[in-house]
Amino acid sequence: MKKNEITSANIGEMGRKIIATMLALVLSGSAWASDWKLGASVTATETYTDNVTLGATGGSKGDFVTSITPTITAKKDGARLKVDASYSNQNLFYAEDSTRNTTYHQLNAHANAELFENEIFLDTTASISQASISPLGATGVDNTSATGNLTSVRSVTVSPYWIHRFGSTATLNARYAISEVGNSSDAFSGSTNYLTTLSLASGSAFGRVSWGLNFSEQTADYSDRSDVSFTTTSASLGYLVSSRLRITGTVGTENNSYVSSSGAATGGSFWNIAGSWAPSTRTSLDLGFGHHYYGKSWNMAFKTRGVSSDWTADYSESVTTSNTQASAIVPTAVSFNIQGVGTISGTLLDPTKIQTNQVFLNKRFGTGFTWKKGKSSISLSAYRSIQEALESGQVSSILNNGAFQNTNTIKQVGFNAGWTWQLTPLMSSSVTGGVSRSSFPDLSREDTTTSLQLGLNRRFSPHLSGSVSLRRQMRDSNQNADFTENALTGSVTYTF
Repeated sequence: MKKNEITSANIGEMGRKIIATMLALVLSGSAWASDWKLGASVTATETYTDNVTLGATGGSKGDFVTSITPTITAKKDGARLKVDASYSNQNLFYAEDSTRNTTYHQLNAHANAELFENEIFLDTTASISQASISPLGATGVDNTSATGNLTSVRSVTVSPYWIHRFGSTATLNARYAISEVGNSSDAFSGSTNYLTTLSLASGSAFGRVSWGLNFSEQTADYSDRSDVSFTTTSASLGYLVSSRLRITGTVGTENNSYVSSSGAATGGSFWNIAGSWAPSTRTSLDLGFGHHYYGKSWNMAFKTRGVSSDWTADYSESVTTSNTQASAIVPTAVSFNIQGVGTISGTLLDPTKIQTNQVFLNKRFGTGFTWKKGKSSISLSAYRSIQEALESGQVSSILNNGAFQNTNTIKQVGFNAGWTWQLTPLMSSSVTGGVSRSSFPDLSREDTTTSLQLGLNRRFSPHLSGSVSLRRQMRDSNQNADFTENALTGSVTYTF
């Protein structure tokens, strides 16, 4: 069995529980058993690459890579049950070296059930995806690059929650979540995560004044390192200055437990002042600043929607772990719903998600713009992120520190652009490109990666479509880690 393969034997007990839970939801009554949309497809792809391992300049080797990927989907949008699930089984075959043949599983599933009308609900999520083991290693634009730098991250989460409204006075929201996160790489520890949140928020009875009480406790029970916990208690008070502007102040305490860096504090009191401005139904801006135990903090969220365009931007800071991010209930993908033209396909292209056994401070800015008119659509996105390790040294005697093995700070900045032109009702062309820079100050290392891809898509029938694409990607490093790859890909997809 390949190391990155995930089978029923290593998905874990929690995985089997979530499968049983979702089956129970599907089968629990006739009101829940209708209006399902089931889909299936299979995609065959052939790629020729002149650098299959993304080896250093001068050491590249070419190969033909065949990919066979069946996919199944299930959707339901009922009054009391909503399900959106997709599973793909990507099988890769290498012509020049069959020892590289492997299978990758990709799963993205979420279900929400209303167990008791307007009161008790249940969220269940399950995911399997691939991520880079080290940001210092080579990473391709897809899974076909045999770099040995990929790991499969899997997570399953079950989260019941209760919402109770005390008339117009206040609303109580109580949530409990248990999740299991695993990784196919021996370098990273799996964990069982427990989350409890309580919030009491004011209702309309208080007029322009708003208030809230919040409690959150999250614990990660690791299999191969010391446990980590984050506890936050806070109170907020706000005032509606006008129909377009609200000011809110928050104070609270943070009590966290992890292996501190150089004896630094892992908690303390914090405060935050935020303003929410909505000049129209199409535009909103949230902006806040404050102070936490790790220093000054900022947060921002902006969005505006036009007839043919969308623009979003956000900045956030959080103390987190890789396993916490993997087990999040809220999906991270961003879609752009443009009035009059439907949804433009695309997401904000994030910096590389790091894999580490350490607690770290994650600072992230991202912005995205989409525009569509007539036969043309354009998407632009940019990001900047800084990850700082808050734990120093080895947190486990048998594990390395992943992304922070050789550096305590990782900085990433990038820009991406795409243009799609609808040539005919059945054919479209696309041009996508991007540039990113990763910096590792403790190593005095800086890598710049650029990519460009040209594509042509054609629908041959309601069930059959195909595409061809030509790509080039390059990495320029100041520490002898350069590579260049050119690849030609053709694929066909049959939808049942």
